[in-house]
Amino acid sequence: MKRNETAPAIITPGVPGSYEPMQRLAKSHREFDEKFLQELLADHPELLPIREMRDDIGQLVLIGREVPVESGFIDNLYLSTEGCPVVVETKLWRNPESRREVLSQTLDYIKDLISKDYAWFADRWSDGGSRRGGEETLLDALNAVAEDLIEEEFIVDRVHRFLSRGEVVAMIVGDGIQSRLKELVDHLCKETPHLQYALGLVEVACYKIPNASDGELLVVPRVSQQIEPVERASVRIDIAEGLVGKISVSPTVAADSSKSTKARVTLSEEEFLQSVEAEAGQECRQKIYGFYSDLLESFDCFVDFKTSSLMIKMSPHTDDHKGVSVLGFSKNGRIYNTGFFKMIKKWGIRQAEVDAIAATYWGELHAIDPRFELKGMGKMSIFIPFDDQIIERLPQLKECVGKVILACRKAYEEVVEGA
Repeated sequence: MKRNETAPAIITPGVPGSYEPMQRLAKSHREFDEKFLQELLADHPELLPIREMRDDIGQLVLIGREVPVESGFIDNLYLSTEGCPVVVETKLWRNPESRREVLSQTLDYIKDLISKDYAWFADRWSDGGSRRGGEETLLDALNAVAEDLIEEEFIVDRVHRFLSRGEVVAMIVGDGIQSRLKELVDHLCKETPHLQYALGLVEVACYKIPNASDGELLVVPRVSQQIEPVERASVRIDIAEGLVGKISVSPTVAADSSKSTKARVTLSEEEFLQSVEAEAGQECRQKIYGFYSDLLESFDCFVDFKTSSLMIKMSPHTDDHKGVSVLGFSKNGRIYNTGFFKMIKKWGIRQAEVDAIAATYWGELHAIDPRFELKGMGKMSIFIPFDDQIIERLPQLKECVGKVILACRKAYEEVVEGA
């Protein structure tokens, strides 16, 4: 029996008879096709209900559309801020292509991706013209949507880990999907027992908003069916006739130690300082430690140790906002300015004011030492050695950091007062 769904509606509370149901965009509508879905999900990756399938992979960045791989072209390919690849295939089930063919093709794409690495994703991002906020690298694009600063070393390692286990999230997105997905996957996955992908069908319903003049739509995505990461294999054991009854076979399932934790592995303070000393000497270790200790005491900021660096962070003294990095030190004894403006926008500060604060800060750092990037964190190769030139200018650096912390906190206080 056909299932009837209740449509969303617009009502005015307390006004009887104000119920106005929204009209769902018909599946046969000329605007509702696979290209429409591809563009919609490319422009708005947040529409993908990724957290219903996995809640540990962060935000998504579009790598590209129609991304070429060995077995074809992936409709939409994404990389998450935790390093997980996400494959999206858009299919309208009124089209003649069978469900089995779509699933088979998607599994082929997963098998194609496991041989790739972060550099491949970065190249495809550059080739695909996916820059949407003026970012120059994939790392910049990931940092633009991340909850916290992502280091290059971290994301390269995480992508490798996900791909080496075949840990890819795949979504087949369409209209009104109805499919016996589990039975099909159980049959098709026999050739990929070593992969740990998660696969789901996502239905996207689009509704016209009454009296909307700009063609606005209400978009309602939902996971129609989902298959948990597939981890299964078949083993055939042939025993020589003379050994029958003499050999006992008892299968056991070993725990996967690689899945023991999803957390990032971060340095301790002592590990960080030991690494600085090993790379740049004891004097550099002492100078870096003395400088960041002075910043913490002077400006009520704090340190955050990452996989390969230490970040000086400020906060607005509230529990509901994360700290924002203003200066970084790498474990090989280098210093760099960060793209902190990408995080401070989440404090509610106006974009124009954020841009002005960032430009002033980066300009003053650049005036102190021209090796500081005018656009915040650059590539690893231009991180500045903590050398005599930097050491001589530590008082100016301290003053500059203090000024930007004060400016950010003042801007946040104005936001709170105006709320």
